[in-house]
Amino acid sequence: MSFYNKIHEQVAGITNSYNYQNDGTAFGHFAIRECFSKIIEFDFDGSDLDQFIKDHLVDGSNDLGNDALFVNRKSNEILMFQFKYSESNLINTEEIRKNRKFIDWLLKLNETTLKPNYKVERIIDDEISQILTDENIAQQKFSIVLYYVGNNFDEKNISDIKALYESYQEKGINVIIRFYDYNDLENLFEDIDIPKNDIELSIVPEECFIKKANYFDRKTKTEIESKTEIETAVVSVKANSLKPIIEDKKELILALNVRYYKGENEINSKIKEEYNQGSKSNFWILNNGINAVCENFTIIEDKIRIKNFQIVNGGQTVKTLSRVVRDVPDEVQILMRLTKISEKMKISRVSMAIAVASNSQNAITPRDLHSGDRIQRHIFSKLNEKGIFYDKKDGEWGTVKDKRKYQNPKNTRTHLKINNTDVAKSFMSFFLQIPISTKGRNKLVFSEAYYDDIFSANVNEDKQFYKLMLSYRISRFVVKFKEKNQSNFEILQNTYINDVMIALAALHFYKGVLSIISSCDEVVSSFKEIDVKEFIDDNDNFALKPIKELEVFMLKIVNILQNILEVKQEAKKEYKNEKWIPIETNNWLKKDGTYNDIFKKIIIKLKQ
Repeated sequence: MSFYNKIHEQVAGITNSYNYQNDGTAFGHFAIRECFSKIIEFDFDGSDLDQFIKDHLVDGSNDLGNDALFVNRKSNEILMFQFKYSESNLINTEEIRKNRKFIDWLLKLNETTLKPNYKVERIIDDEISQILTDENIAQQKFSIVLYYVGNNFDEKNISDIKALYESYQEKGINVIIRFYDYNDLENLFEDIDIPKNDIELSIVPEECFIKKANYFDRKTKTEIESKTEIETAVVSVKANSLKPIIEDKKELILALNVRYYKGENEINSKIKEEYNQGSKSNFWILNNGINAVCENFTIIEDKIRIKNFQIVNGGQTVKTLSRVVRDVPDEVQILMRLTKISEKMKISRVSMAIAVASNSQNAITPRDLHSGDRIQRHIFSKLNEKGIFYDKKDGEWGTVKDKRKYQNPKNTRTHLKINNTDVAKSFMSFFLQIPISTKGRNKLVFSEAYYDDIFSANVNEDKQFYKLMLSYRISRFVVKFKEKNQSNFEILQNTYINDVMIALAALHFYKGVLSIISSCDEVVSSFKEIDVKEFIDDNDNFALKPIKELEVFMLKIVNILQNILEVKQEAKKEYKNEKWIPIETNNWLKKDGTYNDIFKKIIIKLKQ
């Protein structure tokens, strides 16, 4: 799916939320918030990002060729944006000439008089004027950065646009032109925000090696291979300088790490043991060390200064250093490979590749690898607002310092937690109609075959969130229903029946039109279009709203299931003269073909 189609619903939602005149303006809002805010430092005060963006979107009549205007006072930059929201690129040189005239007018390079709209005028008066002072203009202490955003740019398009600004360079005016196509935006959209930091570590000066190289990003057959310039320092870090950094920054320094600390297991106990050996430690030799990335680093004598330091592999090593070792001897050193990735939009992608390739101490599971996905972070944020912890990564719950936020008000000895594996399995049962698989559903839900269907990034994130919540809440309903009724039905006394019940609960949503349903595939296909938000209560922790007659419907389903089981039991008794034992119910239910057979029988009975 193209990036345009992927974000279409979200852009339309922004148009409605902020009463924009069209989706083109809303696209500018989307691109600034979801993409450019990760790589550009705006003069944002940190209060309301959406309102800040809206105040700086100037698209409309008399916008003088600008869709958005911002400044960065720290670096004396004026930031000008032009967005094109289309499946084809619409930026042309005629539109660029408007930017030229605007810049000439700002810098008083000619006597042309322009009449900006009130938004452009306000930004000039309140913000741009502080950068374009007479002194700064005279001494050329400012930069103008132009961002052109469109679906694609061919070489001629880029050359023509750059040519229009050549005269500024000849005059010594610093005008920077940057082009972003939809592939670039998609990379930024999927990327994560890197927590900011500036740290300093002690190193062994004579044990330092720096290598410059290119990282080749091998994409799909339909995408162009790209390369990213990187610079890697291999150094011996003194552990006692790293320990206070880990303790101070805590989990923020592991934002890109695919796993959290696993506690004092066998591997970490060995790490602890070697830490404590002092001058006789074999730690540097036996430990894989840490792999880290950053935006920049500088080595001065026995110190390495690092901007936006992130550990992508070696979390167990550093957390053991922080948690289970009190005093680190001066002699203990850690091998560190630190890679500088100057292109901010590539940091997450390259970091993940480094983490996967360098890991060997503890296997990375598909679940861990997906924990940083945008949809996983979106679900975490939505649930976190309600005081519900979304467990999306192995060991993540153990990193929560104050668990009182997630305390269950109905039972203060427990916490409100939702595990993403449970969410995924309930979705697989309810929406994909796959309640049984001999391949192991815990692994299957994070596999390439099903993950993108379950945690889809190709639809509106909120819509997918509510679908995930509906299937999960239906699964909780089934658990309570089973507890209430299992003493009356043998079929409910089986482990595998829960997911079968979740899958069959989907038929309740078709009870008025069951005549059009004859297979699981038809349920799956129809469910792609259903809007499920009406069934979830936003004001009650995304609980399942009472669904009329659902319990009555499920009792009908259970009676049919019980009848199917009894027919099988009777058949065995009649043909083999043997009694059906409970384990045979297990063996029957967990076969891959069982659910399809059950579904067909259920549909026939319901239609009667």
